[in-house]
Amino acid sequence: MLLRYRLEGSGPPLLLIHGWGVTFAIWQNLAPLLTPYFQLIMIELPGVGGSPAVESQKPYYQACAEAIEEVRQELGIEQWAILAYSSGTRAAEAYVQRYPQSITHAIFLCPIYLPEIWSLFVRLLGTPHPATLTQWVFSEWRLYNLILALGFNWHRHDYTYLWKHEIELQPVSILVRSLYEMPGQGRAPFELPEVPTLFIWGKYDLLIARPRRPRPNDVMIPAGHSAPMLAAPSVAEMVIPFLTEGKIPAYTRARRSWRGRGVRDVSKTARTRQRIRLLKLTGRGGKKRIARRKQEVMSWARDR
Repeated sequence: MLLRYRLEGSGPPLLLIHGWGVTFAIWQNLAPLLTPYFQLIMIELPGVGGSPAVESQKPYYQACAEAIEEVRQELGIEQWAILAYSSGTRAAEAYVQRYPQSITHAIFLCPIYLPEIWSLFVRLLGTPHPATLTQWVFSEWRLYNLILALGFNWHRHDYTYLWKHEIELQPVSILVRSLYEMPGQGRAPFELPEVPTLFIWGKYDLLIARPRRPRPNDVMIPAGHSAPMLAAPSVAEMVIPFLTEGKIPAYTRARRSWRGRGVRDVSKTARTRQRIRLLKLTGRGGKKRIARRKQEVMSWARDR
């Protein structure tokens, strides 16, 4: 069985790979900004959402690479670009390593290179323990607080509940495998062949270890790990010129701009703009607003 996928837009093909425990609904805010330029192929990785599970004895990310290539062949695409997010960047890494001839460009958004403390947590997932313990960790208020802290920097947001809902729908075995089977449990540097590559890091991302000495293909945006949802315009500003013109925004210019305004002011301004945008989209209404947003996201993700 093929991976579940969704097509939108027209133009050069761009594959979108979601992150840990969520489906291609993660792209709902970014997709409208990219569809005027590209045909988007949004997939769900093996075992997630509507995609078939992978054999337990087969390495997970190897299976991801093979399943992604099957989608390319099914669609008759000669080459495509890739935009991967969070743990999906490790699936993209495996795919680029195995099928470099199928790729024109690769973009890694909030790439998973973990600090030692989070890598230790991932390693603990691979130690013998009751299955009920893992289920307990990835459920209810514990999962909510994990998402709130690492995805939203402790700022409450409607999307926190939506991510929690999506993650709880996924098999715990897939949640664990997609973490534990990352190269070096998330601490291994990315190893890529000679393919035009862009790394987009969130300036306020609490989950990842940002590069201390940025390379020419490293750029930073004023965002946390929820960048596809809460900083979609900033992501699009990096993605579109890189894929259409081969241009990589200068990190030093971005850094100087943030320093001039002050990190606190930029963060506050970004949150204010995001709050205004969300109020326009959802209006006020507490739990009713969250329920309505949840229904909209589920509707967006459903195959038409």
